[in-house]
Amino acid sequence: MKTALIFPPQWFPSQPYLALPTLTAFLQHHGHAVDQFDFNIESYDTFLSRNYLEECLGKIKGRLNQPAYTPEENEIKGVYRDILGDTGFLESVLDGVEDAKNAMRTEEMFFQFPVYKRAYTTLKVAMQLISYAHFPTKVDLESYFMQGNPEENMEGILQATADPVTNPYLDLFENKLIPRMNWSEYGLVGISIIHVGQVIAGLTLARLLREKYPHLHICIGGSVFTRHSGIMENKQALFEKIFHSIIQFEGEYPLLKLVEQLKAGGSLGEVPNLTHLDQGKVITNAKSESLPYDQLVRPTFDQLPLEKYLMPYPVLPYMASRGCYWGKCTFCTHSHIYDSYYRKDNEERVALDLDYLGKRYGTRYFTFSDEAISPNAFKRMSYSVLKHKVDMKALGMIKFEADTVESEDLFKDMFDAGFIMLFFGLESANDRVLSIIDKGCDQKTEKIVLENSSRAGIWNHLYLFFGFPTEEREEAEDTIQFTIDHGERGDGSIHSVGQSTFTLEKDSAIYHNPQKFSIDRILHNPDRDMAIIFDYEIQKGMPREEIMEVYERFDQVLEEQFPSRKIWNYLSREHFLLYLDRFGREELLKMAQDEAVTETVGA
Repeated sequence: MKTALIFPPQWFPSQPYLALPTLTAFLQHHGHAVDQFDFNIESYDTFLSRNYLEECLGKIKGRLNQPAYTPEENEIKGVYRDILGDTGFLESVLDGVEDAKNAMRTEEMFFQFPVYKRAYTTLKVAMQLISYAHFPTKVDLESYFMQGNPEENMEGILQATADPVTNPYLDLFENKLIPRMNWSEYGLVGISIIHVGQVIAGLTLARLLREKYPHLHICIGGSVFTRHSGIMENKQALFEKIFHSIIQFEGEYPLLKLVEQLKAGGSLGEVPNLTHLDQGKVITNAKSESLPYDQLVRPTFDQLPLEKYLMPYPVLPYMASRGCYWGKCTFCTHSHIYDSYYRKDNEERVALDLDYLGKRYGTRYFTFSDEAISPNAFKRMSYSVLKHKVDMKALGMIKFEADTVESEDLFKDMFDAGFIMLFFGLESANDRVLSIIDKGCDQKTEKIVLENSSRAGIWNHLYLFFGFPTEEREEAEDTIQFTIDHGERGDGSIHSVGQSTFTLEKDSAIYHNPQKFSIDRILHNPDRDMAIIFDYEIQKGMPREEIMEVYERFDQVLEEQFPSRKIWNYLSREHFLLYLDRFGREELLKMAQDEAVTETVGA
């Protein structure tokens, strides 16, 4: 029996996701036949083509001739007329979409920012046409949204996965991607869903495969359905119509046992971490311990179409640890998939893995998917990379620790090893807010560590958010002022920023202990019983309207204080890694200044 592992849309099309290469390698290591397929990149390759866009225009014409029953449908008909009436614009998109993909995949064009920017814009417009054809669904390079968030309840899932009008994946899978494969070769199909934007696409694929090929066992894995643990007991219809089972938490050992049981015709009850139907009831088997790192296997990217990703050469994901060594941030849910069990690989083996992967797949670029790498692990890893002369340029996540640990010498070693970009979870620069987040640092530490990293030559990217429960306006202003003081027009130790607003997520410490954070009530809507983000009521801190006002003001601050934003705001993190390695910090700033002049002249 052969296994097919599939990564569904919707994910940014710049690199493979790590789940499938890791699971594939593990099963192959244990002697099982397995193929891996990235339906995400295959979907983009089809979406971003003249033939498919012409099909979308046909759908727009058809919908224009249908009666409108709501004000929104009347309004979109005006947009349809504008689109169809501008034939010159349409032809430029239809003619330009293949060139735009090629620009992303061709070194010479990729690194000419004006060419890159035009290509990126063309691809975004093409995705808008797809959205209009499936209105009110919105599909983009970074996201997928269906009206009413159908992924948040069982009835919504059942309807959305069978909706030929608003679900673009139904036709795409049924008529384009599924027919390419000989499904009679397989007995098990695993579909990895790691983001809510993948739920409808992934379950649409599962439903079609189950209907067309009854011999297949369809298993869902990934973090989304792990976070649904404990709420599937009354979701029998999903198991009857869409999939057969769910693997929760880490997948290697449970998937191996599932393959073995299916091959032997054994009982699903013997598979740990598995949720499945048993005599009409949804049951979850006993949980197994996660495997230690020495029993895991180096990922394989064989079979994945690396030439189709929108990159001039591969950028590969890699993971040197699982879980988070800190594991205390009160808003965070990242460690939940690892059952809050942190462990890491031997740094010597990490260096050898990177060397092997780089040579096998012809790249020097890696993105570390670890939740956060400790300073000591970074130190040992850098030493091993330098010792083995690994040709590597990489980005990774790091937590703020004491400046005596995260010293300039540490960052210099990291930079010499190839870590040219670091992502810091700043979250806030107000000491009270940092204390209730339980970040284990203060503003003074953040400032010194960023200075140490910047002096070593590293590009510092910050993640931060506004609206943590009880945060007041003046506390948010501390974060804004900190960013100004240390941004490009300040002392230059912060180079880019990604901002958001706080969301209350299932399985976070705040969710399980809301009173501690002055939350009066979490709003549990029975029509959203599969939601993982929740609204809540609170009397302290900024109201929602003020949070959004702060967010929008900060967006303007970034525009004013970070000239290089005219470059990095267009680039995914993988694309920016390549730009940073090619041009360096100073040249990127000059490039941004040239772009500003071009925009001014154009205006």
